[in-house]
Parts: sequence; structure tokens; C-alpha cells
Amino acid sequence: METNDKPVLSGPIAFLDRYPFLVLGVVLLGAFSSSTSAPLGGLFVVDGLGQDPWKISLAAIIKVVVTLFTNRYYGRAIDRGVPVRWLLLSSVICFVAGMVIIGTFQVYWVYAFIASVLIGVGSGALSVVYSFGRLFAEQTGRNVKKFNSLLRMQTSLGWMVGPAVSLSVYGAFGFTFIYFAIAALGVVWLVFCLCVVPAGFKTHHAGTLGASAVTKMNAGLLVACIPIFLISTGHVVFLTAMPLYFTASLGLPPSAAGFELTVKCFVEVIAIYASVGIISRVGERKGLMIAALCAVVFFVLVYQAQDLWHVLVLGALDGLYYGLFAAIGMTFVQNFARNRPGMATSYYISTLFVGGLSGNLLMGLVANYYSYHATVAVSGVIVAIGGLALLLIGDAPPEEDNAVASPVSSA
Repeated sequence: METNDKPVLSGPIAFLDRYPFLVLGVVLLGAFSSSTSAPLGGLFVVDGLGQDPWKISLAAIIKVVVTLFTNRYYGRAIDRGVPVRWLLLSSVICFVAGMVIIGTFQVYWVYAFIASVLIGVGSGALSVVYSFGRLFAEQTGRNVKKFNSLLRMQTSLGWMVGPAVSLSVYGAFGFTFIYFAIAALGVVWLVFCLCVVPAGFKTHHAGTLGASAVTKMNAGLLVACIPIFLISTGHVVFLTAMPLYFTASLGLPPSAAGFELTVKCFVEVIAIYASVGIISRVGERKGLMIAALCAVVFFVLVYQAQDLWHVLVLGALDGLYYGLFAAIGMTFVQNFARNRPGMATSYYISTLFVGGLSGNLLMGLVANYYSYHATVAVSGVIVAIGGLALLLIGDAPPEEDNAVASPVSSA
């Protein structure tokens, strides 16, 4: 994992260099904590509070908007040299507070306008931990592509377990218990971050963004987010419709979606690990094109699926394409702003959130006016457009092209 030009390290960063699994642990514990709350929102609004389903979307929109602003602020703060630790701790504290408020005040307007805001700020932790991971890899002389893949792998592992655990605990003990349990888990995450992330850890690129430097308007970074948005949107359209597609359209048992996700997540982890070899051979952009091609093949085949074994076999292809996309996408975007990893990572995470929101809204419209079968076709078309966009996008420019020395300006 390490390069031949190993830097001389001391203090807390030298300790983390000897035990890098602690950095990965921050991501794993964060992914597990945040994923436990993800599948509960819709159930809580409809079953717990007795509200109409459209109110789920209202709360989701508030959360995503807050997350977008949070990611933008955190990205700029990291690139200005603000210590990562305090940004991360503030997000985790908001996450814990949101869980406590939901468990205590089970009222819709409190959930939508207070808890959702806090959870939105808490979601900004994902951008911070990914920036922390990349900066750690750079400062310790590690292979950034490989370490980014390991970071994404922790996210997949956390999501393999978190939703299933939270739904099981909710089924046994109810909403109040599960939300307080998630808050307790968040406290564990908070303490772990406090112990692992060095208090003074910050970007080593901050000197390039001081009073005598300006960053160009990075149109390439914005363009690089377009295929990420499209592939993410197509993925979420199918993921949201999948349980109903399998049961209502294919006549499969409700457990089919769970089995497919299990196979998908297992293969996804393997694909993330293998992505480093793919990047080294063809590069990030072509690697994403391979992921998009696999996705289109998956949607074409799952559109014609009929039996449970079809679904399970195709779950492996689902995991393959999304694992490659998840592992390569972040590095692909970061490469368009190498000296501003905080901003680049915040753009990447924000793009995923916007893609997720767009996918949820689009799925509802297509399923309402057409069918769940049609959502699969729409997913394939959107991902195919993302693949075509990659054909038109050039590779990332050299690092020195991202910034020039000039009077300061906020980009």
C-alpha cells in the first residue's frame, strides 16, 4: 500500500501510519451508524406518525438541501486548513442530537424541520471522512487509489449490516428504542473519532490557497460530476423500486429483494477491492465506462427476469457494476481538483445525494404513471446516458493546471 518515497512522520500521524485500520474504522463505524437510520425514515413517517407518504419526500428534500450546503462549507473549510477533527465531531454531534430528538418528540413537524436539519448536517460527515482518508494517504505516502478503494469498501461493509440490524431491532422493540439505540451508537462513533483523528490534522495543500493564490473556475470538476450524477440516479431509481418490482411485477416473494441485496453487497466488496487493478490498466474514466456498460447489461437482463434464481444471479452483476462505480467514482472526481481534495470530495458526495433524491422522485413518477417494470428501463437509459457522457469527457488535467498564482478569490 505504501510507496517507495516514504515521508518521515512523527506524533499521532506516525501512530496512524502504523495502524491505518483505525482510519478505516472511522469510516466503517460511521457508515454503520448512518446506515442504521436510513431505512427507518419512511416507516417512521407513515407507520409511526400516521402521515401521508408524500411527507416522506418533504423531509428528504430538507435533509438533502442541508447536506448540500454542509458539504460545500466543509469542503471549503478543509481546503482552507481547518482541522478535520472539529468538522467531523460537529457532524456526529448533530447526528446524535437528531436521533435523540426523533426518539423523544415523535411529531412530524419536529421530525421534518428540526431532526431532518440535524441529520442533514450529520450527513456531511461522509464527505469529511473521505477527505480525511485521502489526505492521510497522501501525507503517509500511500497509494491514493488503493486507499480510496479501501475507504469505499468500509462504506459497503457498513451498509451490508446496518439496515438489516436496525429493521430487526425496530421490529422487536419499536421506534423509540431503535432511535435511542442509534443515538448511543453515534456516541460510540463520536468517541472513536475523538480518539483516532488527530486534533491538528489538516490539509497539506492549504498553502496553495492562501492570500497569494487563486483557484480557477474548475469547469472540469463540474463536468466530471455529470456521469456520477446520472449513474447514481439510475442506480437509485432501480434500488427504490426493486422490492415492489420483484413482488408486484415478477410475482416473487418479499424476501427476493433481501436476497438480491445480500448477493449484490457481497460482490460489491470484491469489485471494490479489484478496482485498483482495473484503474492501473485503463484509468478511472475507462473504468467508469466499464461499470456503466455492466450496469446497462444488468438492467437489460433484469428487465427480462422471471424467476428467483434469475434475480440472484443478476445480483452479482448488480454488485459488480456498483462496486466499480463506487470505488472509482470518488478518485475520478478528486483528480479534477487534486490540490483541493475537500472541495472535490464535497462535490462528489453532494452529487451522490442529489442523484439519490432525483432517483427517488423519478421512481415515484414513473411507477405512478407507468409501471414498476418501466422503472427498470428508465434506470438503464439514465445509466447509458452516463456512459455516453464519459465518452465525451477527457481525463483529468495535470495537477499544476488546477491552480495559478494570482489574487485570491473564493471558488
